[in-house]
Amino acid sequence: MLSTRDAELAHAFVEASSDALIVADDRGRILFANASAEALLGHEPGSLRSHEVDELVPARFHQHRQQREEFAADPHPRPMGRGLELFARHAAGHEIPVDIALTPIVVGGRRLIGCALRDLRGRSQGPDALRIQATALRSAANGIVITDKQGYITWVNPAACTITGYRAFELIGQHTRILKSGHHDPAFYKAIWETITRGETWSGTIVNRRKDGTLCDEQQTIAPVSDDQGWVTHFIAIKQDVTEQRRTQSALAAAHAELAARLVEIESLNSMLREQAVRDPLTGLHNRRFLHESIEREIARAARSGQPMAVVALDLDHFKAVNDVHGHAAGDAVLRHVGLLLRSHVRASDLACRTGGEEFAVVLPGSPLPIALDRAEAWRTALAAAPVETAGTAVACTMSVGVALLHAEGETFEQCWARADGALYRAKQQGRNRVVCAED
Repeated sequence: MLSTRDAELAHAFVEASSDALIVADDRGRILFANASAEALLGHEPGSLRSHEVDELVPARFHQHRQQREEFAADPHPRPMGRGLELFARHAAGHEIPVDIALTPIVVGGRRLIGCALRDLRGRSQGPDALRIQATALRSAANGIVITDKQGYITWVNPAACTITGYRAFELIGQHTRILKSGHHDPAFYKAIWETITRGETWSGTIVNRRKDGTLCDEQQTIAPVSDDQGWVTHFIAIKQDVTEQRRTQSALAAAHAELAARLVEIESLNSMLREQAVRDPLTGLHNRRFLHESIEREIARAARSGQPMAVVALDLDHFKAVNDVHGHAAGDAVLRHVGLLLRSHVRASDLACRTGGEEFAVVLPGSPLPIALDRAEAWRTALAAAPVETAGTAVACTMSVGVALLHAEGETFEQCWARADGALYRAKQQGRNRVVCAED
């Protein structure tokens, strides 16, 4: 039987213990918890009494109740340090790593269980955990290289040997410069070294050289290891061979670039084909198809704006004689000359077309009749004044021109064109090489 003083000493010792101490009955109901237990588990002082021990165990340990009942049926001391991964449940819901000792107690003939919990947060793990981690490092698919603070290799895993082509004993004791490829300049390594010696992690791609001399692209993360005083003692490099991946990416990028170039080429060809479909290849003027596709749009625009629109019909005089006397090559040269003349003397809004062999049409939006007649006269004069030089021969050629103004009162292009063509016919009847205005 303890004296009052001894009981007080025992109580003070229990309350002062840094370990969490809990006493429960054989049914798992808590009878006592010291201050360390309540602090560790996040409960208010005195609030743990009458709680079930099972409430302090994370729910994922669903066999705990059965294990507790089995221990109560056959109680025996179970010390700490057995290497088991044990966790307690904090009142806030998160888990706390702990080690646990169980001790059977008999008080007044009543069988109780004493439980001591030790907080393992921030402490070194047991030998089993270290063995597991060592096995994981050796088995990792990524290469792992550990060096001292000067960069000399102290440990490598098999994956690092596979990546570098060296065996472990060939690497350990060597400086990491054994892997340098010469691909990077000194500033590159200087920047890495400054980063990791500051205690910061570096990530990036390094081109290293394997034992057989071939280059290897390595995606690396280099992390410093510091002691309790914050001094860097080692470096850990985790590396992955991405040579094939980068080669594939480069090939894919080249294929994309080639495809983009081909698409530009195809678009250019399509544009050329579209242009060829609406242009006369000899003169460079638009063709009859483009004229018919565009004219309704031009008429509608003129109607909306209230601006006049003139239609000019042109025909080369005695063109058959040019072909018969000088040959078709000379005739083509004359046609090209007329095409250049019209292209050089029309506005961007005008529509100049070759509608037949030696026949041409020019639509002049916004041009009143007097201006249209002046422009037609300028084309006629320019052609008549300058014979076409071809194969050392000067070929003289003239044109007859008919000009009509589109009637605003719903006249169609065909009707206006017929009037311009009629004026052209009269120009030929009157002796050719002249401009005639259509009758209303």
